[in-house]
Amino acid sequence: MSPRALFLHGAGAWGGQWAIWRRLFEAEGWRVDAPDFEPAAGGLAATRLDDYLAQAVDAVEAAPVDVLVGASLGGLLAVAAMARVATASRPRALVLVNPLPPAPWITAVPSFTASSDVVPWCTEGRFASTQRALAGAGFADQQFAFRHWRDESAAVLCEAHAGLALPDAGAPTLVIASDADDDIPPAASAAYANAIGASLCRVPGGHVAPVMGASAARSAQAALAWLAPALSVP
Repeated sequence: MSPRALFLHGAGAWGGQWAIWRRLFEAEGWRVDAPDFEPAAGGLAATRLDDYLAQAVDAVEAAPVDVLVGASLGGLLAVAAMARVATASRPRALVLVNPLPPAPWITAVPSFTASSDVVPWCTEGRFASTQRALAGAGFADQQFAFRHWRDESAAVLCEAHAGLALPDAGAPTLVIASDADDDIPPAASAAYANAIGASLCRVPGGHVAPVMGASAARSAQAALAWLAPALSVP
């Protein structure tokens, strides 16, 4: 049976942001799922981190997962999900892309503050901001991203930045860190990787570049190369 990868997107993003990774993984015979995190019944203002975590756990337990891949907030959710899923359903490996780290490494990440219950990344977004975030990406890709960003729950981000105490994931882990990431400093990612005994891969670009920007293909290929010996996938 083909190996299965489950991709978890970051805050304000969506499952389709993994299109480059999906294409490369599927070309190597992987089955790929990249769901959207959905707000709670009360809307984004009522959404909490545990609402997203429950969705991540459900997605892992729905079918066998060989590798759980998470970017930014999705990286934190991936690690948290490993501690919550049943042992028999636990993924065999983790790939974390510029992950929002748990405590105590979160202290090295810039703090988050919000002036309202909802962060208006979609409703008040500006194309120039997307162009800066995806510097080096094609204009069509920048336009696609700009049209798909989503607003986010401020409470989710506040909880994540407050720091989660999480146990060791207990699985081989690869951390991919962007050299010019202003959101998750590469030094913080390196320190986190070193502390948990993870492999570290450095790539150029900013926070979202390894997922859907100029270094996305390179990052996905690095992940596939790392997974082959880690999972003994031919």
